[in-house]
Amino acid sequence: MNIAVIAGTKATSAILCSQLIEVLGTYMSFHPFSVNDWDGNADMDLVLFSSHILFTRNSPVHSKNLADIVIIKRSLTKAGWERIRNLPSGNQYLVVNDERDSVVETISLLYESGLRHVDLVPYYPGVPDKYKIAFAITPGEPQLVPDYVQQTIDIGSRVVDTSTLVEILTRFNLLNHETRKLLDDYAERIVNLSQGLQVTMQGLIDAKNLYEETLNMVQDGVVTYDEKGIVNFLNRTAEKIFAENVWDVTGQKVEHFFRKHGLDVSLLKGQKEIKDQLVTVRKQRVIMNKMRIWGRGGHSESVMIFKIAQKVEELELKLRTQLRDNGHTAKFTFRDIVTRSEQIRRIIARAQKMAKHDSSVLILGENGTGKELFAHSIHNYSPRSPFPFIAVNCSALSESLLESELFGYEDGAFTGARKGGKPGLFEQAHKGTIFLDEIGDISPNLQTRLLRVLQQKEVMKVGGTKVLPVDVRVIAATNRDLYQMVKEGKFREDLYYRLKVLHIEIPPLRERKDDIPPLVQYFLERRGYNRTLSQEIMNALTWYDWPGNIRELENSIEYITIVSDEDISVEELPFISEKLIHHMRDGSAELPDPSHASDISHTLKTGRSPLPMPVPAQYLNIDIERLLLETILEAMAEGRHTGRRNLIHMIRDRGIVLKENQIRKWIDRLKDKNLVEVRIGRSGCNLTVEGYRYLKN
Repeated sequence: MNIAVIAGTKATSAILCSQLIEVLGTYMSFHPFSVNDWDGNADMDLVLFSSHILFTRNSPVHSKNLADIVIIKRSLTKAGWERIRNLPSGNQYLVVNDERDSVVETISLLYESGLRHVDLVPYYPGVPDKYKIAFAITPGEPQLVPDYVQQTIDIGSRVVDTSTLVEILTRFNLLNHETRKLLDDYAERIVNLSQGLQVTMQGLIDAKNLYEETLNMVQDGVVTYDEKGIVNFLNRTAEKIFAENVWDVTGQKVEHFFRKHGLDVSLLKGQKEIKDQLVTVRKQRVIMNKMRIWGRGGHSESVMIFKIAQKVEELELKLRTQLRDNGHTAKFTFRDIVTRSEQIRRIIARAQKMAKHDSSVLILGENGTGKELFAHSIHNYSPRSPFPFIAVNCSALSESLLESELFGYEDGAFTGARKGGKPGLFEQAHKGTIFLDEIGDISPNLQTRLLRVLQQKEVMKVGGTKVLPVDVRVIAATNRDLYQMVKEGKFREDLYYRLKVLHIEIPPLRERKDDIPPLVQYFLERRGYNRTLSQEIMNALTWYDWPGNIRELENSIEYITIVSDEDISVEELPFISEKLIHHMRDGSAELPDPSHASDISHTLKTGRSPLPMPVPAQYLNIDIERLLLETILEAMAEGRHTGRRNLIHMIRDRGIVLKENQIRKWIDRLKDKNLVEVRIGRSGCNLTVEGYRYLKN
């Protein structure tokens, strides 16, 4: 190895070279240069600068590779130190050297060595002579001491510190028992800064032991080999995987080691890293990774890591279990669904059957009907219940944020990305269930990515290039008409049918008013409210149409328990109006009397009931056949969907309540009379020629 030594002058550089050759001359060659002679183009394996000051002031002459530069740390001989360490305290001493930078470094070295009880004044050729000091200290430059000085102490040239020698040997991988003896002998003659060579060497030995003990604690097998292909270490796990002893394998060629265990030798060729290569060792599946680690001086070592595939799966299962224990759990079961409705009981029975299968589930229903409650219950009733349940509201996040949350991202995928990347929710839900609420609000781009998950059972992180297999059941929910969105091109048809392999539709609270009394009682008990609500209050709660469904009912009960010090009156209900109060008290005690309802001409001409809120159709004197035909005609004219759910909403806007089963029966009658034509599935219906004539007449 050829090493350049650069100093302020050629003479200083020659002195440093002689010191280095004395210790390391057997292993490497040292070449002296002054800073003016060095142009940075010489073919050298390493460049040494005599001081940090010299290095920073001469940046144009630096080596091209900053990793190939070492700043020499200087020290004193023990003989020189003995001449000055007992100087009288408080005296002043000139410190004489050939240039300003050298003087500054020498003073720093003296202070660092412990000479802090005297006052040191710098002196070098050309400095203004302000002081007439009688004593001087010089590192081998007595000829530069001014004539007026009465006593000069020559401590000898500064010498290379052992820490610099250790760094040079480390760069070339030459730190061994042989060179350690040379360093021990050298250290006996100098003042060892940084606690000397013994501390340095002991630190290196401790570091090596710590390195090996750390690798022995790793649960993966680790095998390392050098540039020549010689195995130099196996940790304990690798010994177990290969049934080998570290002492028997160390020193072998790695190719021989591979052939002995039936591994493909071609995996060792080239410098390319190997990631997650599946191999077989002693009849067990093992995941192999290989990488190269570069050290100083161009030295490198290859590291192979072997993971037993079964243990990887066990670890993954443990992590998933921890995710579940950390809050990714379903909190409700079917027992938590409060109902008296026969319709809801049938839906629960159907959902329980669906829970036993792995197909996707689509839950339809208005806001507040309990879609998430059913999703939690399906997961808890399924074989996936021991694994994570992760709920995501797709409408609450922007497209980019939702994408990174669902699929995760790699390190540096975007500005602000967490260092090391982040696993996505699909990855965290592995073996469990992910609930995608408000699925109708996701963008076309996310629809495409979600379809891939459902079809291929794999995800790709944002900014990533690898696909990750996942085993996740998807439950989706929406209050939107996905079929109509498919027709309008707003939702992918293939995704729609992938999501609704199994589907349930939860009716709104206004279509199952039998559930209102038990729900009221449940919410009161949960709030710790002990009083009984009056019959008038219960009538109002039962009669009200609850556009916000169960969520609105729960909020109203919470309002009642907060504001009522004693019995609450109807006037205090949050949804009540004066007209409704007057209507309830002047009419029937429970439901509006037909005498208060508008007749057919008023309702159909104005498009609304005169009552303050929608009224069930059976309490109105109207022609329901004509109402339905006009509503279908209106929907067709506006290009809207004519399915039952849309018809319910349009009729409700007129102030009239028709349940879905009622509309189904009336449409069947209209079909029998050849007034409407019913299309397949949920496609709705059209007026026939006879239907147009009926309305015209």
